[in-house]
Amino acid sequence: MKYPTDRHPAFFYATVAASFIISLSLYILTLAPTVTFEDSGELIAAAYNLGIPHQPGYPLFTLLGRVFSMLPIDTVAYRLNLMSAVLSAAGAMFLTWALILLIEDAFKKRNAAAASGKKKSAKTAKRPAIFPTAPILKYAAALAGGILTATAFENWEQSIITEVYGLNTMFVGLIVLLAAQWKRAEDDSRRGAWFLAICYVLGLTLCNHTTSLMFIPILFVFGFLEDRHFILNPKMLLSGFAALMAGLTPYLYLPVASARNPLMDWGNPENLTNFIRTVSRHQYGLGDQQTLAKFIPQLQTYFQLLSEQWAPTFLLFPILGLYALWRHQRNWCYFTIVFFLFAGPITTFMTDFDVTVRDPFVAAEHRALVSVFYIPSYMCLALLAGAGLYWGAAQLVARLKLHEGAAANTLAALIVLLPIMLSYANFKKVDMSDYYFAEDYVHNVFEIAPENSVVFANWDPFYFPFNYYQFVQDERLDVIAIDQQLLRRSWYIDWMRNHYPEFMKMAEAEVDAFLKAVEPFENKQPFNGNVIQRHYIAMINAIIDRSIEAGREVLFTYNTPRDIAVSYRKESLISAVRLASSAERSQVDFNQFSFRNFFDENRELDRMALVFKNYYGGLIFSRARLEAARGDRDTAINLFNETARFMADNPGYLQQIDTALKALQNESRNESNQ
Repeated sequence: MKYPTDRHPAFFYATVAASFIISLSLYILTLAPTVTFEDSGELIAAAYNLGIPHQPGYPLFTLLGRVFSMLPIDTVAYRLNLMSAVLSAAGAMFLTWALILLIEDAFKKRNAAAASGKKKSAKTAKRPAIFPTAPILKYAAALAGGILTATAFENWEQSIITEVYGLNTMFVGLIVLLAAQWKRAEDDSRRGAWFLAICYVLGLTLCNHTTSLMFIPILFVFGFLEDRHFILNPKMLLSGFAALMAGLTPYLYLPVASARNPLMDWGNPENLTNFIRTVSRHQYGLGDQQTLAKFIPQLQTYFQLLSEQWAPTFLLFPILGLYALWRHQRNWCYFTIVFFLFAGPITTFMTDFDVTVRDPFVAAEHRALVSVFYIPSYMCLALLAGAGLYWGAAQLVARLKLHEGAAANTLAALIVLLPIMLSYANFKKVDMSDYYFAEDYVHNVFEIAPENSVVFANWDPFYFPFNYYQFVQDERLDVIAIDQQLLRRSWYIDWMRNHYPEFMKMAEAEVDAFLKAVEPFENKQPFNGNVIQRHYIAMINAIIDRSIEAGREVLFTYNTPRDIAVSYRKESLISAVRLASSAERSQVDFNQFSFRNFFDENRELDRMALVFKNYYGGLIFSRARLEAARGDRDTAINLFNETARFMADNPGYLQQIDTALKALQNESRNESNQ
């Protein structure tokens, strides 16, 4: 059976190309110029050095990243940021293409009837036909769906930095497109070819992000409803499984790369045990079980995030699209329902980020971490919105009996302009074209780090930027940056021993004792948590003690726990805390640090910029108190005033600053009176 269509090749290619160009243009205008926080520094370093980033290893992303890292433009960080933009723009383009096919498919029967001149039933005659003579509406609605995909806040934010979600967006759009091609295939041979393509691409998708597993039940339900005999054919299922396995072959990169002992070797997956642990995200599977008490607020959080992607009122269009598909093409309607359920509520249940914890900062972090997993659900809504825009515009013209040419062209222009206008608010929120916070953070630490220093961090945003500047830019290779949290993992200790053998040998006894204690935990055998923690603390303290004994400065980018470095004085150096074993105090010039864009009224700080603004504020406050205790009142007053700038939104700090300034002023008056 041939599908009737009003396909205009010039319009079709122009629409698909426009979706990519508009999306990529928006991304380039807001693209981060260098490394950012979160996973950016680690992913860039892994791609550039053909190493292995965090679990599940992201082999396909790493290989593609290596290709983009060789582009002869700007910095390596910019090139990898550009990769995210290109891939995500491709995802928007594929969704636009899929929407064109969906609209042609969903409304084909009534269009065909109208075109053939067949007599309608009395019931059908009462309904205005979806007119076949205004293809511009179809292309405009499809383009709007692509733009909505590109400009959803979370997708946009992830498309202008180095992250794995741009590639994920591309694959989601491609899978929907392939599903649409499979559905409209005219014979079993072509349908079989599209099916194998879907299975292969699904395998590639799983090489990037494990949440893509949801497409297996989504596509199975869609295939069963559309052609159950095809989808239940054992021979076809076996061929599809083989294609899926072929798509997973990039995972073979992991043991090969790990055997080279690269600069980034997360999980050390060169043997079977470590390979399985890496691919299965072993270290992330140690949390508590999901409960209804946690799930309900998690679901509420999801719908809050959903309302933040575009203007909330725009969510009416996906509802309209769902209604239109229900009336005209039930299988597409069921596809989008199942797609949304898996990409939204079921993803919420499976990821199980606890947003009910008492600490508001931790709850906010969990909310931010899970938000990126919902990008496919936003794409599903963009698909529905495109269908809704087309159907609504067509109904409007038909019911009001407007002249199709002029009315359709006007409506088409409005349909395309609407998501572009709605994107303005997100443009201001996501714009990272002058985002230098991570770069300044690393260089501010390097500024106060003497030669051969040791820098401890305990959170990805504070550690990963060092990966980029040391392992890609080759800056300050004398500095040893350590992720204290990763020291809980045996593979990281092995990595440290491989790359800093003499340094790690200094605390060899304590390191071996910890490895022995943590072994049953890593093998999911009975373990004693208190014993592990005791050896863990002993190992860290041994590393600190031996470093200082060897003449190395030790710096911390966080407040040390009570049982770590207890015999040392902590001294704020504005960008990090120095451990000191004597009363000697170092000199710090505030003007040597860079704090670009923290106080630009025209930009909105993202959550990580706010974290570091508070980080600096706390360290400046500590330094101000130190200078006040030393009797350097002028320096102390200047630093307290700087603290007030950084902590302008923190009433608790402002009150302490006011008290401290008044005390210094009183001291000055008393001295003057004497």
